[in-house]
Amino acid sequence: KRYMALNKNIGINSVENMVLFLALILYLTAAIYNSGYYHPDEHFQILEFAKWKLGQSSGTSMAWEHEAMIRPTLQPILAILIIRLCENLGLGNPFQQAMVIRTLTALIMLCSLRLFYKNASQWVSPKHRIGFLASMLFFWVTPMISVRFSSETLCTACILLLLAKLFKKGKPSIFDAIWIGLLVALGFEFRYQAAFAYIGILLWGLTQRKYQFKIWFSVALTFFCVVLLCSVLDCWFYGKPVFAPYNYYHINIVDHVAASFGESPWYTYVCWAIMLPSPAIGLPMVVSICAGTIKNYKNPIVWALWSFFFIHSIISHKEIRFLFPLIPLVPIFMVWTYEMLHDKQQQYMGVILVCLLTMVNIGGLIHTVFKPAAYGNIAMIQYLLERTSVQKNLEIVTIHGSNPLRLGNLQQQFYMWQPLNIIENEGHEIKEDKKSKIIVLWQADEITRENILGRGYKEVFRTIPCWQDILNKFFHSYNKDMVLIAYEKE
Repeated sequence: KRYMALNKNIGINSVENMVLFLALILYLTAAIYNSGYYHPDEHFQILEFAKWKLGQSSGTSMAWEHEAMIRPTLQPILAILIIRLCENLGLGNPFQQAMVIRTLTALIMLCSLRLFYKNASQWVSPKHRIGFLASMLFFWVTPMISVRFSSETLCTACILLLLAKLFKKGKPSIFDAIWIGLLVALGFEFRYQAAFAYIGILLWGLTQRKYQFKIWFSVALTFFCVVLLCSVLDCWFYGKPVFAPYNYYHINIVDHVAASFGESPWYTYVCWAIMLPSPAIGLPMVVSICAGTIKNYKNPIVWALWSFFFIHSIISHKEIRFLFPLIPLVPIFMVWTYEMLHDKQQQYMGVILVCLLTMVNIGGLIHTVFKPAAYGNIAMIQYLLERTSVQKNLEIVTIHGSNPLRLGNLQQQFYMWQPLNIIENEGHEIKEDKKSKIIVLWQADEITRENILGRGYKEVFRTIPCWQDILNKFFHSYNKDMVLIAYEKE
């Protein structure tokens, strides 16, 4: 029996390693293809902040959060360190530097997911643990989220590591408490809203675990020491005394600046969870979360998820990215629900549901891994810079705000390793002359397209390939009218 058990464990470990290896390949692939940013904050409040502190950027690329000094600067400082490392290794191209940053982020997330699985698998039946690992690593949006050097992603990594630490059996030591305090502080400094999950974990610790006072004190002391150190970094970064968490709270909550970007009712996240990307994915996911909560209501995962969700629902300004830290937690709820169906001798229903969701999930992975982030404006910038480096006198004409460098009043400078000759045209008419030019249009701009196609222009590049539009009809990850297309005369 011991021999058979040993062989079984070796077999399980081999399958786990194979799943992890496949995940590594997939995540590195996502790091290559997912250029750009999912949300402007990921770029203008991190990479542009870093570029500014390095003295390589002017104020035109700085968001209002810089002047307000509400952004925690730990992440921009990490970006500075990575950029300096890349430069010392001979990687001066900003697109290469950005890919290195995405790759490192993917590796951090993979390690966090692996440690979370290792410790959370005790809550899953042994025969379903491989399925839990695979569903967690290959959930259709997880690789895309995992390569984003955003506050949401690094906050997610800290929450996963924190939960993994809490799953440790036995009484925690002072060393464990210090690690917990460190993870809590780092998650908070990456994204202040991590505190919403910590409230649930705190309530779980007070009601479900009877930790000694010295453990609570060690966690709190470590947390405040790290936050104090990060505040010193904030003062250095902004060049004046500042306590960014207070500024963030006062400006966004007291002064209602966050609400000025749009308000939504409390049930919005529930609707989005069901409808985005489609009810075929959303409805089983929501049902699984509710069923898993009933089955394991004493689990810290449940407490963290619901406190994070409820507090975000109360806040009037809502964006789907705010819930990204919950995405890696969803698969364990789905596994718990599958186990409930299996326990009630309804395994055939569970198998059918798993097969259908797997097929849908594969399509989602193809869709999210092999496309640039958002609408691919950074991919267009890269194409134009590569063309300009070969053809120095090339003129770039943009129509009706299709300039990929601009976002409202902001103009990104991180990727500009050489200037682009861009002419912004607000009308549909384009001056015809002998100059070599590339015309950049929104996909929705039919009037200008018909005009230039009749004059001999041909499509030479688009930020998102046409075949992605087929998958997008189901997953709704972008508005195809916002795709940028470049045209040039043959």
